[in-house]
Amino acid sequence: MNGLQLLTVDIKDHIACVTMNRPPVNALNNELAKELSAAFLNLKNDPEVRVIVITSSRKVFVAGADIVMMKGIIETKALGEMLDFDRRLQFANSILEDMPKPTIAVINGHSMGGGTELALFCDFRFIAETATIGLPEINLGLLPGSGGIQKIVRLIGRTKALRLMLQGNALSAQEAFNLGLVEEVCAAENLMDSAMQLARNLAQRAPVAVAEIKKCVNAALELERDSSLAYDVRGLGKLFVTEDAGEGLKAFLEKRPAVFKGF
Repeated sequence: MNGLQLLTVDIKDHIACVTMNRPPVNALNNELAKELSAAFLNLKNDPEVRVIVITSSRKVFVAGADIVMMKGIIETKALGEMLDFDRRLQFANSILEDMPKPTIAVINGHSMGGGTELALFCDFRFIAETATIGLPEINLGLLPGSGGIQKIVRLIGRTKALRLMLQGNALSAQEAFNLGLVEEVCAAENLMDSAMQLARNLAQRAPVAVAEIKKCVNAALELERDSSLAYDVRGLGKLFVTEDAGEGLKAFLEKRPAVFKGF
């Protein structure tokens, strides 16, 4: 993928691995936010990509927003600049939220602030047992502004989310797992292998069905019951006439693995 300076994108066997690399700690700034958005949009529209894995090449997943940048914005009271930066992060996260393909965050190091928000917008989160994770914005007199508040409240509930954000503490990997923030805690040396095992499994599924299931799950969170049920019926109707549905049924009857073509 051309034009990227702060991250790399590698695609193999229908799995895209997005690796952030902004030394020393992958702090979020305008450039990284723009590159993440560009990469996510490209992968969303790439029919060869079925699963997206997001990780870091460093010992820190994402340290949060660039403190030097933030200090300059606060000292100059450049509110417009701050809000523009926040909207860029929100845009990147909104692409993830609407992504028709499964997304997996591989948190291989400490994840704070905006990095945690980014991970929350992924469908699945794997974390190294030595990593920590948190939303410490309260310690700077700020709040998580790139969409993480909505995500974490839905994920772990109001009370637990409120306490986590008001205390601003970093959680250990096991504490994050116990709260329901992450799905799997792994030894650092096994982390990527574990995440890729899930990625390979999901990449074998019918891409159109995966996309519709994701839509229906999101609708179940947003809509009242009858509207959500109607959404499910419409999704099933779309899938029933696809080539992949025919292949799935044929493969089942022939007792062989299905070979799905996708979009």
